[in-house]
Amino acid sequence: MKCLDFSVKNRFSCILNGKYFLFLAFFLHVFPASVFAVELEELYQGSVVVGSRDNERERQQAFTEAFRQVLIKVTGNPEVLTDAVVRTALSSADDYVDTWSYRSVEAEEMAENVQESAAANNIEINVTFFEPEVLSLLDNANIPIWPGNRPYTLVWLVAQDELGARQLLGSSSNDFQDIIELLETEADNRGLPLLLPILDFEDFRAVSANDVWEMDAEKLLSASQRYQSEGVLVIRIFKTLSGDIFGKSNYLFRDQVLEIEAFDALIESFIQESIALATKEISSYYAVLLSGTDSSIEVNLTVEGIVSAADYAALLDYVTRLTDVNDYQIASVENQKIMLRLSTGGQIRQLVETIALNRTLMPLGELLRNDNQVYMTYQWNN
Repeated sequence: MKCLDFSVKNRFSCILNGKYFLFLAFFLHVFPASVFAVELEELYQGSVVVGSRDNERERQQAFTEAFRQVLIKVTGNPEVLTDAVVRTALSSADDYVDTWSYRSVEAEEMAENVQESAAANNIEINVTFFEPEVLSLLDNANIPIWPGNRPYTLVWLVAQDELGARQLLGSSSNDFQDIIELLETEADNRGLPLLLPILDFEDFRAVSANDVWEMDAEKLLSASQRYQSEGVLVIRIFKTLSGDIFGKSNYLFRDQVLEIEAFDALIESFIQESIALATKEISSYYAVLLSGTDSSIEVNLTVEGIVSAADYAALLDYVTRLTDVNDYQIASVENQKIMLRLSTGGQIRQLVETIALNRTLMPLGELLRNDNQVYMTYQWNN
């Protein structure tokens, strides 16, 4: 996954009324309609460098390592590997393998993805796992998953050299490429979509290298609005002649500021911890239990603007792909309007957030609730 070049040409074209009442803001934050998201591919694929195409034991070990990669990407949380049910599954990772293949890897590509001690190898095994089996495993272990439709995180990155000069790094920066590549690699490993700023006149007018270094949240959030990301990761790095770094990262997410600091640390470790800081928070916010919760809440979803049989079929297909929906029934169809009854296991916030990540449905009016019934109205915008 490469950080998105957010230039203009590459920009995405990606109440109280009787017995009813509104969800309170503190219970349900409606997702901003302007946030960009992307449907991640290859969540169920992992890659491992090996020394041979014929060593069966090595291949089994590679299956296990690739399975670890997939479980972390699907959940967004490396702690998934400590679960007892998951540990048992890891011991028989080949039971979850769908397909696998080998490919030769260029030496310079290898250097970006493996430790120096393994740089002599030039073979990579790519493993794809059965998605239904992986989801079943996580469901049985009662572990939430992070749906594949994921919002972008914008990264403001400033580096200071030994002479004290500070430089902002963006999508077209030529300096400190090692840091940018580490960010991309680690974000890819975690399944976290990243944006880097363009650093054009508008950016430099809104924020300076010193603003990023000082982590001025007000200025950075204002400057970030044009990129329409969900979270903002702010990173400052001072890299010493010895290669160690002094660094600090702040993650700005929904009125929260989370931070980490590093002293005399390896750049690789600091970048990993910075990406982990963002990934853990945003993935837990969107996490979904596949079997739902103990709460039984029925969602009455009304969709207007269904003008053809193709729209009708596309809507039903869209609903079946919503991770937050366990089941649905068609309640009524009339006057270009369809009403569906959705079973969500009580995960209403996640459902609203997931719908907002995709422009397929646009909200019409407010969300209403009566006891265990929720009422939502949207406009079809396929």
